[in-house]
Amino acid sequence: MMKFKEEIVFTSVLVVIFAVFVSLGWGYAKRPRIVPLTLSIPGLVFSVLQLTNSILKARRISKKQAAETSKGPEGADERGRKPMLTPDGRKILTIWAWILVLALGISFLGFLVAIPLFLLGFLKFFAERSWKLSAAIAGSFTLAVYLLFYVALKTQL
Repeated sequence: MMKFKEEIVFTSVLVVIFAVFVSLGWGYAKRPRIVPLTLSIPGLVFSVLQLTNSILKARRISKKQAAETSKGPEGADERGRKPMLTPDGRKILTIWAWILVLALGISFLGFLVAIPLFLLGFLKFFAERSWKLSAAIAGSFTLAVYLLFYVALKTQL
């Protein structure tokens, strides 16, 4: 349960930081505010979603309070050795690889092409969602970015 409390506190700090960045970004002139808003608005949205997810997960765990199993050392294999990379460590490395792919995609394909491709791939293969849901989320996020930055702010990404 302590892990979830730490996650909730950390994600809450991220929400506050991104909210401050969004509010500061709106104070800049039209052209200079492109970069702060491009980074802070999606960051705020994703951190709020993560905070919601963390709170819901903590509530589920606190209701269940699954009994400890007596399997021996946590994460050990049959011979009692711990693996070099825990499942959480593998997940973190995988997420960093996805972020690297996103950065490369933006630099080679451009923002409006790389973002929907990244979201489609990430949601389908990492988050293991259906093709339909992945395509719907990627399409609606791309539409939101287009409407916000190209139409409302009249900027080029």
